[in-house]
Parts: sequence; C-alpha cells; structure tokens
Amino acid sequence: MQTHEDINCIIIEDESPAASVLQMHIARFPFLKLLGTFSSCTKALPVLNSEKIDLVFLDINLPGVPGIQFASIIKTTTGIIFTTAYSEYAVQGFELNAVDYLLKPISFERFSKAINRYLTLYQHNSFVLPTIDKVDARPFVFVKCDRKMVKIFLDDILYLEAQRNCLLIYTENEVYRSYQAISEMEEKLPDTLFIRVHRSFIIALDKVKAYNNSYVVIQDKQIPIGRMYSDVINSTLKANVK
Repeated sequence: MQTHEDINCIIIEDESPAASVLQMHIARFPFLKLLGTFSSCTKALPVLNSEKIDLVFLDINLPGVPGIQFASIIKTTTGIIFTTAYSEYAVQGFELNAVDYLLKPISFERFSKAINRYLTLYQHNSFVLPTIDKVDARPFVFVKCDRKMVKIFLDDILYLEAQRNCLLIYTENEVYRSYQAISEMEEKLPDTLFIRVHRSFIIALDKVKAYNNSYVVIQDKQIPIGRMYSDVINSTLKANVK
C-alpha cells in the first residue's frame, strides 16, 4: 500500500548487471518503492496497467518493443528516466519529455541528480536526498534477504554457497540467506575479487588460506573445486594467493 512518502517505481532493463546497479541506487532512497524489475516492456505492461507507477527507469535498447517506442504509451503522469549505453539516443529521449537520460555505467551521484530532477519536475518538494559525500567508500552489493534489500560489503564476504532453492552468503560475522540464483550473484561480483570454483560455490580470492587440485580452504571450510573449473581455478589461485 502506497503512503504519502512512497514514489512507486519500476525498472525495465534486460541486462542483469545494469538492473542490479539501478536496484542498489534505488535502495538508498527511502521514499522510492521498487515494485518490480522487468526484462522487457511486454512483461512490465501488466504492472503499469494495474498499479500507480510514478517513475519508470527505462532502457532504450530492449528485446521486442524498444524503450523509445514504449515510452510513448506511458501515462504523462508517470516520469521516465531513460538508461542506455548509447549517447546518440539522448535527443530522442528528451523529445519524449523524459525526466532525464542516464548513460551507463550509472554512478550514484548522477543517479541522485536524476532523482532530484524528477522531484522538482513532479513537485515532490518534501523529500530529502541522501548526502552523496556520506556514501561509504567500501564497495558493496545490496542483496534481497527476507523481503528487504541488505547491504553487504564485498570485503566481508568469505564465500557463497547454493543450496537447493536458496543462496547462502557467508561473511566474517554472519550468514545471509537469499533466493536468487548463484549465477545472478556471480554477475554482480567483480571477477577480480571473486571466482566460481564449483557449480554451487563462489569464493573470495583474498580469503583463501590454502588449496590443492580438489578444494580450497577458507577459514576451516574445505570448498570443493568442480572438474570443469579446475584449470582456471589453479591458474587464478597461483596468481592471487600469496
């Protein structure tokens, strides 16, 4: 249920890493309520028709119906912030009265300016933006756990383990349970810091204490190395483990 402090928004983005960045940025704004992330305009249409959507983050290059074409059928009371990797579409975006046009990769500072522009154009004058200079310098991800987005610092992560229908994220102090696929999480994590060693495990390279051809050791946990990963793992660990 929407309160006076909610601005309902959705993401229409077919690239998982780009969608994850938008989700992380949105999670920093208490008044932005994300009602869904969709990989195509067709999939987003039922929500746009059934819910009061105030703001859409719309990729221009989408499978099926392009974002530029889809924007023309979105209600004028709904703000549109275009996202794309191609700057040549900017003029078309603004011709459609878009709130803003964000070029990937989207920084938090640039995202914040777009939200401020939306608040001004749509006369939401009571909202306070997060202070950019207070953003923590440590890299992190937001992960959906127990119906909320949880901030997890990358340097706290030891390893991740897929178990049946859930994903366990082991950190220095606790274990987080999420219901996203391990492959989806793999896309969010920088490959300079993390590596997939098994179909069920991703490890933090700097947390490895020892290894052989069959497993790696993190704290007291022996994590198996899958056969299809062994060659890449061995060469990577030789280069990274001191």
